[in-house]
Formats: sequence, structure tokens, C-alpha cells
Amino acid sequence: MQLKLLSTVFFLHMILAFGQGGSAPADFMGPKENVHLHLNKTTFLQGERLWFKAYVRDQNTKLPSLETTNLHVGIYAGDGEEVKRKLLYAENGMAQGDFGIDSTLVDGEYTVLAWTNYMRNFKELEPFRQRIRIVRDGMEEEIKEVNMKISVYPEGGQLIAGTYNNLGILVDNGLGQGVKVNNLELVDGTGNIIRSNITTNLSGMGKTGFLVESQEKYFLQRQRPDGSLVRVKIPEAIDGELGLSIDNNGRDKVLLTLLASTETFSKKNGDVHTIALYRDDFTRFEDVAVNKDEAVVSIDRKELPYGILTVVLFDVELRPIAYRMFFNHRGNRIEIGQLEIDHCLTEFGDSIQVDLILPKGTESDISTSVSALPSLGTAYRPDNSIASSFLVQPYIKSHFQDHYFFDGPNRKKRYELDNRLLIEGWGKYDWDSRNWGEVQSEFEMERGIYFQGKILDADLNEENQVSLIAELSAAMGFESLDNNKSFKGNMSLFQGDSLGVSLISKRGKLRKPQVEIGFYNHKGRSSGYHINIDKRAMKRQEAKDLEIRVDEPLNISERTIALEEVTVVENVQKTNRTKMFIARGSALISEGKIIGDAEIKRYGSVIGYLNRLGYNRSIGVDSDGFEVDILLSPKSNKPVLVDGTLLNLPLSRVQAIYYDVDKRIYVTIILRANAYERPEDRNKFIKFAIENGYARPQDYFVPNYPSYDTMVFKNYGALDWHPNVVVGNEIPKSITVPVKGQKGIQLFVEGMGTNGSLFCESVEIELD
Repeated sequence: MQLKLLSTVFFLHMILAFGQGGSAPADFMGPKENVHLHLNKTTFLQGERLWFKAYVRDQNTKLPSLETTNLHVGIYAGDGEEVKRKLLYAENGMAQGDFGIDSTLVDGEYTVLAWTNYMRNFKELEPFRQRIRIVRDGMEEEIKEVNMKISVYPEGGQLIAGTYNNLGILVDNGLGQGVKVNNLELVDGTGNIIRSNITTNLSGMGKTGFLVESQEKYFLQRQRPDGSLVRVKIPEAIDGELGLSIDNNGRDKVLLTLLASTETFSKKNGDVHTIALYRDDFTRFEDVAVNKDEAVVSIDRKELPYGILTVVLFDVELRPIAYRMFFNHRGNRIEIGQLEIDHCLTEFGDSIQVDLILPKGTESDISTSVSALPSLGTAYRPDNSIASSFLVQPYIKSHFQDHYFFDGPNRKKRYELDNRLLIEGWGKYDWDSRNWGEVQSEFEMERGIYFQGKILDADLNEENQVSLIAELSAAMGFESLDNNKSFKGNMSLFQGDSLGVSLISKRGKLRKPQVEIGFYNHKGRSSGYHINIDKRAMKRQEAKDLEIRVDEPLNISERTIALEEVTVVENVQKTNRTKMFIARGSALISEGKIIGDAEIKRYGSVIGYLNRLGYNRSIGVDSDGFEVDILLSPKSNKPVLVDGTLLNLPLSRVQAIYYDVDKRIYVTIILRANAYERPEDRNKFIKFAIENGYARPQDYFVPNYPSYDTMVFKNYGALDWHPNVVVGNEIPKSITVPVKGQKGIQLFVEGMGTNGSLFCESVEIELD
């Protein structure tokens, strides 16, 4: 028997090793990216905008994805037609964007999808999906009555005769929406009632248990108001086999119980069965000798990873005979964090100040997004939260109300989540799926906007490199010319910007060349998705008309738009003349200036510019006795908070300088992301408009609502949206939210830390 046991475990490990470490396994191809969007709301009025923050996470490392920079987001109609689509620049696993709710959206319901090209290599990682509704004249569409459906799911996959079994229940209205009921009945084949008044929650999920007799038939039914019955037959029980039940309610332990009749336990007494617990690259085996008096296996939660796991029971012949999914809420690494949120009215009472801070001891700062809506409104009904998108959705088959379980988790919600996973059964990762063969990397990792060009008048003996610089974003690049004077590469380029191209000689001199260039927002194949809302299914559409052959000839008249030099420079100069202000409520707290050509030519250095503002430099001594630069306030002649190492920098390294309005407290110096292009070199570049670049994020603005007192606004309106709120654990991060005469405000906060921790909070704020 011991030899048999060792062979069993060795064989299972070999299966697992082949599935994960065989030829070209998925885990070794790159990150398993997954996407979540936090929308400012999900129901919209014509004329509003849909604002969103995107979070991209690597399912392997459980960290923000740092690989892909290109995020695709689209709005799709019910027939799967793509209505709108944008390409967004993702940095450190995050991006933001918006769509106009305009006259092109003529239906009442659409679906927002978000994906990276690379994640399409993994069939289990579907694009993020969220339904949105368009309300006109404040009237909700009436939901048509359809046929109710009852589905049943025996725990472990099948009923076991001669013992007590749990049964998962799902009731929906035929449109994929759960229905809450309280009058389900469990009856046997002769109509005798075994259980009555069985209930389901708002998601349509419920659970019941009963002693299953051998060869007996069972039904679950509900009587309609008209007296007719909705009835479903429960699968017949299995004789002579073992089953599996899980008690996931304990604080520190998970209990796995073997189920069987007394006769089956006696017949199989001493036989060794194997239990496998797995998720992604984690697998644990437990060997169980069949014994009716010792049929329970207790497992410490902290020995298991946090989140969803699947359990499989194998018989002595290594056949999987029972399965079950559960959520481990106290694993070896807790991935859901908590935020502390407080608020107070501002001085004038027209806004509230919301303070967010992490608990002491939190390892890293987090980036959050905050949506503020009128209280008691129904504009925000997301299908998923950031927690369920990353911890649940990749592992289960269906889509319905996953956000509920992580919106203030408690014992009741953990119990209901366990019922949900009982219903899901295998999920997307059954044991057979671990026997993966070769996984083809069909969809490439997208980083930047791809371009290909040719220098028509290059002298390859003297000139073999090009310099590229984006006019507004200051992104820079250098590419070598090949033997046919062509070059290619990728950069972070945005729509509405322009790319300057200059030829570099071997001596380092720049020259304006004759150039052909083309821009692409995808490399190889990167089409959109085709979806069918009614069937809740999705299939990838390989749109051949979107394919790009990167080696095809370039035609400058077809692929580029060259801008007039003076127009581009004039736009930059206008931007540089703009003063910048930062306000909190109605109070101005900071002002500053974007540094442009005029300032750089006139002042040269950072300290020269600050001297013009009235600040003076002095020499001080730090705590170690070293001399350091100190900046003195022009009004108080006292030290001002500033990084002294920046004072001697050339002004061309600086993008903007801010200071408090009284010039008494601080000076903030923001450096350019890339090197500065000197004005005298600009006539050596030829510039091209970027048509297929990233969509440039817009600053949030409140829609022009005709009134804040109407029920339309109270139900569907929006108060504020903050997509980039960085929160730490030392000083609270404050944001200001306008009240607009409302009696209460709903705050919806989601976020992700640099360590992969996830945050999702909802807060109701009552206002006097």
C-alpha cells in the first residue's frame, strides 16, 4: 500500500510538472495580464462622459503589470458591433480615459470591454466586461417578464447515495439576472415535501442539504402566482462511490470531508485516496486512507494561498471523482487591504474634504480612483470590483454580481461566496486543463506606438542614425538605419502630438532629411473583440483588414500628415505662456509656470529663475556638518522647503516650477521626463502628425446639468471623479468633493498598491 501511495503522488506531480513545465508553458511565456476598470458610474444620461481608471495586474506575480503599455478599451453594442474604441497608455499597470455619451449611442444598453493584446494568448483571461445603460428623459426601461429558470449543483459534482449531501441552487429570470425567492420546495419522486421555504439571495443563489436515498428521484420546484410549477430534476445519486464536502466557515481551518454510505466506507476501508488543492502554480496533495471514523482532513488556511482554490478527490486508480472550489480568506498573503476614510465640511459648506489614509504598517503607497455620486442613487451598479476581477473572475465561468462579495466583506458574504463557488464547480481550471500541451504565443506584447520609416536622401557612409522627438510629450528616441535606409521602432506617442525626425551624422550633427514614415497602434494582429450580449458569450474576431505587414512599402501621402513648422512651434509657445494654479475648494494654495523657450533663454539655470521670483540662495550646514544650499523666502527671508540639489541644474532640465501663493513655505521643481530640444536645433527636424497614437487623458469636468434638485440628477447624476489619488500611511491624502445641495454622498473607492494589494471601499456620507 505504501508503494502504491508513493507511485500515486509521483504520478500526480509528473502530470503537474508537464502541465506547467512542459513545452512552452503559459507561465514561462510572460505575464498573465488581467484588466479591471473602475468606472465613475454605470448608468448615464445623454451628454455625460464615461470616466474610468484602468488597473492591469499580472496573475502570476500578483503585482501591477509593468510589461504592456498598450491598453485597448471599447464600447460595444448588443449585436457585438464596436461603437467606440481607444488605445490608452498604461504606466506601472495603470491608465485612465473617458468616452463621450453622445448621439452615436442610440441603444439603451452597451458593454465596455478592456484588454491587452498579450492577455489574449490565455483563454481563461477574458477581457474586462461591464454593462452600461443609457437613460433618456430620466425613464428606466421596463424589464420584460421571461421564464424563470432553476439550476441545481450537487456539492462535489454529484450526489452520493446513502449520506447527507449539500445542493447549490441558482434561480434566474432567463436574462442572467438572479432572483430572490423564499418558497422553493424539495420533493421526492412521489411528491412528498422533504424541504420547504428554501430561499435564495438577491443574486439568486441558495443552498440546502438532505439525506439522499439510493435510487430515489428528487425535484426542486417553485409555484408561480398563477398556480403553475417551475420544476427541475436533481441528478440521480451515485452508489458505491465517494464524494467530497467542504466546510469553509472556520476562522483558521478548512475542513474537507469524504462522503459515502456506510456500505461504501466498509467496502473501501483502508483504500488510499488523494486530495489535490491547486490554483495557478500552487498545488498541494493530501493522502487520505478511507475510514468512516476519520473522514475529515483539516488544513491550516495560512498554509494555502489567499483566494480561490480548487479541490479534486482522486480514487485509487487516479480518476478524479469529486471536485469543489472555495475561497481561502486567511491565506499566507492577504491581498485585500483596508482604507481609513474620514470627511468634514469645508469652510463655505459647498464642498466636503475627504481624507484617505492607509493603516500604520502598510507596506506601500497605493493609487486609487474615487467616484462621488448623490446618495441613494442607482447610477453605479458594477458587475465586478477590483478584488473580484483579479481574485475571482479568472477562475469561474460566469459573470454576475461578483462585486457584492468584496464590498465590505463579512461572515455572511463569505458564506454566500462559498455557495457561489459550490455552484461554479470546476470553474475554468478543471484538473484535465492542467495537462496543457504547447501554448502558442499568437498575440504579441504591445509596448508603445510602432513606426517604420525611410530616409530617402541619407548618405549611409556618413549618416546612419535618426533622432526622434515628440513635440508636446518630449518623448525621445534614436534608431539606426539599415542597408536600405529604413528604420523602425516604438515610442510613447499620443494623438494630437507630432514626431520630429532628424538625421544624425557620424559627427553628431543634425540635418533635416526627406522622410517617409508610418505609425501603427498595433504590431502583427491586434483586432477588436466580437461579443454577443444575449448569449453572454464572447469570441475573438480576427479582422484581416486590420492586419499590418510591417515590411510593406510606405507611401508618405497615404500614411502621414506633415505639419507646418510654425504651427507646431506656435502651439508649444501658447502652452508655455500658461500659468498653472492649484486650488483646494475655493482657496488658491499654489501657483506656478510651465518652463518654456523664453525662460530657458533668459535665465539659464534654476536658481537664476528663482532669483527673478524673489528667492535668494544661501549656504547652510546640515546635521552631519556638510555645507548645503538653502533657499530663502522673498517675504520672510526664512528657509523654504526645496531639494537643494536641483538649484544648480540648467533650466532646460525643468518642466515646471510651483510655489505656495505666499512664497513662504515650499518650492516644487518638476523635471522633464526626457532631454530638452534646443530651439536652435528645431529647424533640423521634419515633423509628422501622430494619428494613431494613444488617446490623451482629459481632466474631469462636471456635466452641465440643468438642475441639481431633480430626481433625474439624484438617481443618475455625478458629483466628482478623481482618477489618481495616491494614498500613504503617514499623512492623509485629501480631496475636495462638491456637495451641490445634496443631503448625502456615495463614495466608491478602488485602488492597487505597488505590492499588488487591492482596495475596494464604498462609503455613505450623510450631510446635515
